[in-house]
Parts: sequence; C-alpha cells; structure tokens
Amino acid sequence: MQSPYHPQTKFSAVVILIVICAGVFLLQIFTQPSSPSLVNSVWGQYFYLSQIGVSRGFLWQLITFQFIHGSLLHLLFNCWALYLFGRSIEESQGKAGFFRVYFLSGVAGGLLHVIIAWGLNGNSVPMLMVGASAGVYGLIAVFARLWPDTPLTMFPIPITIKVKHLFFILLAIAGLGLILSRGSGVSHAGHFGGAIAGLLYVYFAIEGKKMSFAMSSRPSLSKVRQVHPASKVGSVLKRVSRSSKNSSSLTEEEFITRKVDPILEKISAHGIHSLTESERKILESARSRLKGRL
Repeated sequence: MQSPYHPQTKFSAVVILIVICAGVFLLQIFTQPSSPSLVNSVWGQYFYLSQIGVSRGFLWQLITFQFIHGSLLHLLFNCWALYLFGRSIEESQGKAGFFRVYFLSGVAGGLLHVIIAWGLNGNSVPMLMVGASAGVYGLIAVFARLWPDTPLTMFPIPITIKVKHLFFILLAIAGLGLILSRGSGVSHAGHFGGAIAGLLYVYFAIEGKKMSFAMSSRPSLSKVRQVHPASKVGSVLKRVSRSSKNSSSLTEEEFITRKVDPILEKISAHGIHSLTESERKILESARSRLKGRL
C-alpha cells in the first residue's frame, strides 16, 4: 500500500509502540503461566482487562491491556496494522495526535467490552481482553476517513481494496459479532468501540478544527504583527497576506515564492488538513502551471 504520508523521524511513535508491545510479549513468555491458571495469575488479575478488575478499581487495565497479546500471530497482525495505518496518521497529525487516536480508541473499546461483559456475566466470571486491536481499529477509522480511496493489497490473498471499503467490512464484522457472538474469544465490543471512537475523533478533533480554521475571518495586518516572531503560523499568515494580490500578473518564480512556499510551510507545520479552501485552490493552480510546462 502506498500511504499518502511517511514520517521522517527514525524512531517514530509507531515504532516506539511496536517495540513496547514486542517487549511486553517477551516478558509474557517468561513470566506468564499457562491458560488454565491465567485468570488467577498476576497478569490476569492486574494487567488484562476485565469487568471484575475495573469494578475493583484497577482502572489502569484500560491502558495495560493494549500492550498485551494472546499469541505471536495476534502480536504480528496488530504490529503490521499499526505500521501500515499509523505512519500516515502520525505524519499528518503529529506524535501527540497519533497517540490520542490510538489510546482514546483503545480506552473506548475497552470500556464497551467492560460494559458488555458486566451485562453478560456480572461480577461472577471475568471476561478477559488483551491486544492493540481496539486502538488499531480507531487508526483504521481515521485513515479511512482522511484517505478513503487509498488502495490496499490484502495478504496473503492478492486482492486490492480501497481502505474505506475495508473499514466498512471490518465495522460490519465487529457489529455483527457484538450482536451475535458470545464468548468467542474475540472482543468484537473492543473492535467496534475502537472504530466508533476513531470516527468521532475525526469528526470533532480533526475535521472540526479544519472547519473552524476555514470559517475564521482573515486576520488583519495589525493582528498578524502581534504574533510572536518565532511562531510559524504568524510567519505563514504574514506571507500569505502579502502575496494575495494579482496572482495572475506574477511570474512563475514569484508565484511559487510568494504563494506556494508559504502554503508548503503551513502543511509541514500543521498538516494538509489545516489548509483553507483558497489555499487549496492555489495549490491546484500551481499544479496546473507545472503541467503546462511538461
């Protein structure tokens, strides 16, 4: 799959998260008991997520379960998905934005799992949940909303599918599993809750910011001068304001220097989703001019 963005830092948030999950799995191998006694073990009581643990006040389970995996295949699949979808989100939204999407989706999926488990078993039999899947479903939801037509070749079956279609399929499977499945060993509640949390994050935290930016009035020169000189936003706004006159009369070099360069700086600092409609039109105009030269 060709992602629209790729992080430039060697040790990105995605890589750090994958390394932590792999390290925890190695720790599980050497310290975790076999399945029959898992529920009563230290891992099962304190670090796996269950409705009983949360009812006892072990709220940290809503975080710790996201680093624990039930098998090597479980770990490899989640790490592959983290790398595949997480890189573009980290580059677009930054490390903080990536972590917000991942952990908010994970916690939301964990809470839905706890609620369903409490409704089914109460405080009698713990229903354990582990894995990064809830957070991964949130990442897939965000990716599918931001870059819906990105093609993805499935493995091991060589079928190419758009990410938005893959997300709808996964969401439908999780929804049906949530309704029909009972004690299958797969937390469909976690998957479904993580996906919904990812969608809500896009609508309110990403697209909401973009809409408010586009709807805000253009700052006056006096307001721009009040911005701290070290601020990239202030620098970009001043340059855009100075270059807003008579773009058709500019030479090609002047057009790129005065209009395109500030927009590229803004994308680098805040992501492509921070652009206004007029700035997007300028980029389209620049692309048309370049095509005319070829």
